[in-house]
Amino acid sequence: MTSISPFDSWPLPAYQLNSELEIVESSGTAKSMFGEKPHFLDLLDEGSVSKAANFLQASNFSGPFELNFKNTAGYLQVCDLHCKWDSDFTLNVIVVPKDNQVSKISAQLSSLRNRLNDTNYDLLLEKERTEKLLQRVRELSAPTIELGDGHLLIPFFGDLDSAKIESIKSHILNDVYAKNAETVILDLTAMDKISQEGMGYLNALLQTFKVMGIDTIITGVHPEHAKQLHALQTTIHMRFEASLAAVLSERRLVI
Repeated sequence: MTSISPFDSWPLPAYQLNSELEIVESSGTAKSMFGEKPHFLDLLDEGSVSKAANFLQASNFSGPFELNFKNTAGYLQVCDLHCKWDSDFTLNVIVVPKDNQVSKISAQLSSLRNRLNDTNYDLLLEKERTEKLLQRVRELSAPTIELGDGHLLIPFFGDLDSAKIESIKSHILNDVYAKNAETVILDLTAMDKISQEGMGYLNALLQTFKVMGIDTIITGVHPEHAKQLHALQTTIHMRFEASLAAVLSERRLVI
């Protein structure tokens, strides 16, 4: 009888590598997204190979690492790598694809801004379109990702200020409720500055999760955010983990 690997049901591309970075096991999502290769470095764009080799062979990982993968359609896919050595010979790797919509919309936004600098033609219309694109970029900076078994991942990107809060506050709560989340993982790895309004929003969001009976895990806390979040922890019970990869590995999340 053929045994079923626990990697098969992971919602994200996941790999188990040996000390030579050869692929021992991989998730079904990994195979469908990047195909099947004998060596992990074979999955990468040429420009990311040496960068990945140096990072993966290090004994300590400081956080997620961005690499360019080649997907099965032949296009490049920008992803964040989360890694953890289980022993001296086994490395677990989780690949978190980045949303290409953000890059596309940001490129469109840059193009619109250049046109506005060159001409006043239809200035009002262009300004309205630019504002809509900015709004969409803000909304995409806090997506909700179902990880299965009642877990929902919300990674924050960029600054958490009043403009972003206004864009994301309703859709986060709506998604959490609609997806029947029991545990929400807030990943702050890519978070930059948290304004005073941002801390107030986080406090209100965590209080709301508490009222809804939802557990909260916060990962990827930067040193500059630690003091701010410590003040919240005095009034709200929160669990902190060093990395998203550690939480995913511990809980063996499935859809």
